[in-house]
Amino acid sequence: MAATVAEDAVEARGDRVVAYLIDFAILSAVAFGLWLVTFVLNTVLSVGAMAATSPGDPGAMGGGSMLAAGLLGIVINFVLWLAIGAMLVYYFGYYAETNETVGKRSQNVAVVDENGTPPSQRDRLVRTAVLLAPFPIMLLLGGILGGFGFIFALVLMAGWLLVEAAVMFMSDDAQRLGDRVAGTYVVSAGE
Repeated sequence: MAATVAEDAVEARGDRVVAYLIDFAILSAVAFGLWLVTFVLNTVLSVGAMAATSPGDPGAMGGGSMLAAGLLGIVINFVLWLAIGAMLVYYFGYYAETNETVGKRSQNVAVVDENGTPPSQRDRLVRTAVLLAPFPIMLLLGGILGGFGFIFALVLMAGWLLVEAAVMFMSDDAQRLGDRVAGTYVVSAGE
C-alpha cells in the first residue's frame, strides 16, 4: 500500500504547496506584526535616549541612556523571537493534536503514514521539528541583530524551505526531508 500512498502524495503535490503557502502567509503576517511592534518600541527607545542630554553639555547624548536603550532593545528583540516561537508552538501544537492546519484544511490535504492512516503525534512533531530546524539560530541572531535579525531570519528560513521544496519536487514520492524522517506523506484527504 505504500506505493499507492506515494502515488497519492505525488498527485497532491500542488495542493500541498498551496496549503503551505497559506500557512506560511498566516504565520508570516503575525510574525511581521510582532516585529513591527518591536521596531516601533526600539525606535521610541532610541529617540528617547538621544533626546536625553547631559546637564553640562545640552548637545551631548546621554551615554548611559544610549546604553540602557541598547540593552533594553536587545531584551525586546529576544521577547519578539520568544513570542514568535510561542506562536509557532501553538500553531504546530494544534497541528500535532488535530493533524491539520488552516492551509491543509483549505486545500483538503492531510498527512498520513506509509499505511495511509493518520500518523502518530510523535511523527507529526518530528516532521515539524525538521521544518523548523533553523529556528534556534533565527532566535539567537534575531535577538542580537534586531531589525536586521528579522531580515536574516526570513532569508535563512526561505533558504531552508527551498531545500525542503527541492527535496519534495525531486523525489519520486513527494516527500520533503521532514516526511522522510517521520515516514509521512501528504495526500488528498477524504477520497
